[in-house]
Amino acid sequence: MTAPAAGALIRGTRVFDGQRLGQPTSVLLADDTIAAVGPGPDAPPCAAVVDGRGATLLPGLIDAHAHADDVRAVGQAQAFGVTTELDMFNTAALAGKLRSLAAVRDDVADIRSAVQGATAPGSPLQRIFPGLPAVADPGDAAAFVAAQVAEGADYLKVYLEDPAWGGSDGLSSDTVRALVAAAHARGMPAIAHADSAAMARMFIRAGGDALAHVLGGLDLTPAFLADLRARPAFVVATLRATAVVSDTHAAEIDADHRELAAHPRLAPFLDPPTTATFTRPGLLAGARDRAATARASGRLDYDAALASVATLHHAGIPVLAGTDANYGGSEYPDTMLAAYTGHGITLHHELALLVRAGLSPAQALAAATSAPARCFGLSDRGRIAPGLRADLLLVDGDPCTDITATRNIVAVWRGGTRLHRESQPPRASPATCGSQTDTKP
Repeated sequence: MTAPAAGALIRGTRVFDGQRLGQPTSVLLADDTIAAVGPGPDAPPCAAVVDGRGATLLPGLIDAHAHADDVRAVGQAQAFGVTTELDMFNTAALAGKLRSLAAVRDDVADIRSAVQGATAPGSPLQRIFPGLPAVADPGDAAAFVAAQVAEGADYLKVYLEDPAWGGSDGLSSDTVRALVAAAHARGMPAIAHADSAAMARMFIRAGGDALAHVLGGLDLTPAFLADLRARPAFVVATLRATAVVSDTHAAEIDADHRELAAHPRLAPFLDPPTTATFTRPGLLAGARDRAATARASGRLDYDAALASVATLHHAGIPVLAGTDANYGGSEYPDTMLAAYTGHGITLHHELALLVRAGLSPAQALAAATSAPARCFGLSDRGRIAPGLRADLLLVDGDPCTDITATRNIVAVWRGGTRLHRESQPPRASPATCGSQTDTKP
């Protein structure tokens, strides 16, 4: 672990506390926590003093659906202000490695993981990963959940692939109910990849806590919305999962990618594989071609997903920001997987997509900060308040007015330690011991 900083005082910044934007004030960091929020704190000796005038301080962003399949992924995430990733599928070995890495380094995102998810024998997912353990019937559920907990799982992921898409029987409702009960018995939430409205309804009625995607129309009848509220359930939108393969919105999404890849506060921190993904000619066109059958069947439908997210939000169902990002790189033979590459940077795109779905900028920011922290039981982060972890993102401008201001990254802290971004002009420098000197580029 990097040696604890002497502390930092961020002066004159607006603070988005996880719910709302306040007036300019100061935030004092001590060791790995937020020590004080208000106009009065003075910087302790040797602390860094950061000039936050014209900037907004946010809690570190939380990606509520990612696939951190490479150590580089959590480094990329942190560089773009995502200080926590909620991993939704991984091997036990890699999940443990990433967790151990985050415990000793401050330049990578913290991680929570489902490790391996529950799926039926012979499912499409098991055909892709032949060694993936399957759950044949309700009697297997408790042992499967216990095995994932032993490997360090923080929550249960259940794969519900509609037989209409996959051509094979999926998990029965009785098996799903047993899996959810086994997770709850261990204090774990259960979240489902449900790739149809029917599978989503079945999971929620089986006692499930959340949907990991909105991939199309969820057939949100008043009865289904009542079931969601009664749980109470939450939903991770992952609008990018359908946006990048949309044909009707191709020009808009292509332009989004070009803008992200050219952004002066983002482009210098993209590593070569991610840069290639965002700039390779024809990559998104290839992904759209690859997804043509799924679009035609309604399995992946961006317009329907936007409408479903809007309905969920207006019905008071918590909507969380998640990207479904992986780390395949543009060299992946599967262009759809390649199109989903981009840890960290893609969350800034997802925030804009949430606003297009009807969330206000402040509501979209809550969907990437306080809401996932609350829903996943991460009580030490997601908000800016004394005593919480100093996981923070400072950006120029006001993202509560213009959500794209989150891309104007000035500084990132995880556990009170500021990430060294070599290409970023400094907004502050360590003060001389005993002095109270602000610096500004």
